Amino acid sequence: MARARPLQCPFCETSLRAPIDIRIRDLEVTGGICTCGAVYALDRTGHNVGDIFMDALTFLSRGDVDKALSLDPEDYESAEYDYDIHGNTIGRRSKTGKIGKLVFLRMTRK
Repeated sequence: MARARPLQCPFCETSLRAPIDIRIRDLEVTGGICTCGAVYALDRTGHNVGDIFMDALTFLSRGDVDKALSLDPEDYESAEYDYDIHGNTIGRRSKTGKIGKLVFLRMTRK
């Protein structure tokens, strides 16, 4: 199992704050934005990655669901990590056994 490490962007390695609740248009997501333009979204349960991936695409599209649905996989980069909510670390299960998933997305072209 991977060693736990502080939360950082997989694209630029910038240290990131713990996810927060964000509202954009009709979208409510727990996540954040990196200075490189990447967004990240949290699935607290670790069991709804498909739903959170769609939320992250919509977040990346600034709340525009139609734009999010029109994106092709070549339009963005993605990464997914296990996330320890209590330690704000990625890569290993927490001692409590509770683990979330973080989905990161960044546009590859405008």
